[in-house]
Amino acid sequence: MGRRAQPWVCPQWCIADHPAEDEAGEVRHRGPTVALGVLVRHPEAGAHAVELLVEMHQTARDASAWLYIGDGIDQRLELSVESADRLAQVLLQYPLSPAGG
Repeated sequence: MGRRAQPWVCPQWCIADHPAEDEAGEVRHRGPTVALGVLVRHPEAGAHAVELLVEMHQTARDASAWLYIGDGIDQRLELSVESADRLAQVLLQYPLSPAGG
């Protein structure tokens, strides 16, 4: 008997090892995880360094993909890919060097 065909088609960006990563029979596509060291400011803790993880993902029941940006603890955003694209466009418009620099 041959292997049974998988009942889904992975998006081009998916790198998931589905047999090892999918839980309770739910297919979860994911792109590469990028770790990014950043400086954040917290009202009580002040400025401190954290590592944010950025990963695109989509379950079989999602109509579109989502972009996770977070440290897995305190910092977390989950944006639609379309929203993440709009955010990136806005960020590119900001003069991100300090005033007078």
